[in-house]
Amino acid sequence: MIQKKKFVKTFRNTKTVQLILLLLLETAYVLVLTLNPALGTKLFEDRTLFILCTLSWILALFNLIWLLYDFYKLRTFAEESHALNRAAFLDHLTGIPNRHGLDVVFETYDSPESLAHVACYMVTITNLKEINQTMGHVVGDQMLKDFSGILESVGDAFGVVGRNGGNEFLMIVNHGSHDTMEYFIESLNQQLKEYNEEHSNAPIQIQYAYILNEEAHAEYFSTLLTETYNKLHP
Repeated sequence: MIQKKKFVKTFRNTKTVQLILLLLLETAYVLVLTLNPALGTKLFEDRTLFILCTLSWILALFNLIWLLYDFYKLRTFAEESHALNRAAFLDHLTGIPNRHGLDVVFETYDSPESLAHVACYMVTITNLKEINQTMGHVVGDQMLKDFSGILESVGDAFGVVGRNGGNEFLMIVNHGSHDTMEYFIESLNQQLKEYNEEHSNAPIQIQYAYILNEEAHAEYFSTLLTETYNKLHP
């Protein structure tokens, strides 16, 4: 991915330099003919020189067209690449980061110092299997989408939210404390209470756990994840 970005950047810079040089050449060509009428007269009188200059101008024009086409293709490539990245790193059902997207976040915590004040929150929908069995996967999928929307709307103010897979979700908080996490949990529970009042036939029931690394002292993010998972599933 990094190599691809470097290639695209180098290619774009090269094309930009070519475009600038070509425009400068065309501008100089026009200025010379404008500021030197005698040269212009001689150019039109000398058939061979006129043909050579005309062919050179046409070639430069074609180069300009191809350069503009290259910029168009670069823009198209960037848009397609962005769409592919979204597809690769966002969960197709809920639209929030999937495990691949979360892995990118995990990689930013590459030292014990960067993990020092991180909090990891993990939550599962405990009645999803029951809903799938009794009401069907369409209702279950809608429950997943609704919960991810609630979790994201509440969690975005605290940290990064993502779907870890199945009915399991994560939130990573850079500067977590018990007060911060309890306030988040209270806000989430309030949103779920309001949701369940409107969806009493298929209420969302959750189980959660969180760990503060200032207490766990994990040196690797994977360790912090494992400890949170074990706390959620003792």
